[in-house]
Order: sequence, then structure tokens, then C-alpha cells
Amino acid sequence: MLGLVDLINDCPVHLNKYFDWAQKKIKELNDDPKWRDKIMDYETRLLEEKQEGKEEATIAGLKKLIAALRDFGGTNQQILHRLEIDYGDQFTKKELENFMKRA
Repeated sequence: MLGLVDLINDCPVHLNKYFDWAQKKIKELNDDPKWRDKIMDYETRLLEEKQEGKEEATIAGLKKLIAALRDFGGTNQQILHRLEIDYGDQFTKKELENFMKRA
């Protein structure tokens, strides 16, 4: 298992023919500019999708908070104040007001 961790961390491993083959293949792929570009593009897309999913989850949570605060009798001013405290670093005041209108 430690050999696999070393292989992942790009450390030389000489345990058996399978590790030798894997290291050789990794080196070949890393040295190929076209393949390296494909890997970089794929990693970039994964990060973008993760960020988009995170923002969608944040917006869903924000809408639930608005609904809950309304259920408890919060005024628009009170709700906006709470949203600015909780989400002001992620959204502008105008965006928060728009969320309130749509929720």
C-alpha cells in the first residue's frame, strides 16, 4: 500500500514489475504535451463543476433560510440583515435582495 502512495506522489518505487510498468507509463504520459494538456483541461473542468455545485448548494441553503425566517415572522429588513451577516462575503446586497424577491 505504501508503494502505491509513493507512486501517486511521484516517488520512485521498485516493488515489482507492475509498479515498474505503472511508473514508466506515467512518465510517458507526463512527457506527452497533448496528453498533459488533456489532463489539465479535465482537471480544470472538474474544479469548475465543483465550484458550480457549491454555489448551487449555497443558494439553495440561502432560500431555505429566507423561508424559515419568514415563517418565524421576520421582516424583510431583518431577513436582509441576517443574509448580509451570513452571505455578505459571497453575494452583494442587491443579489441578496433579489434572492428574497424570488424566494
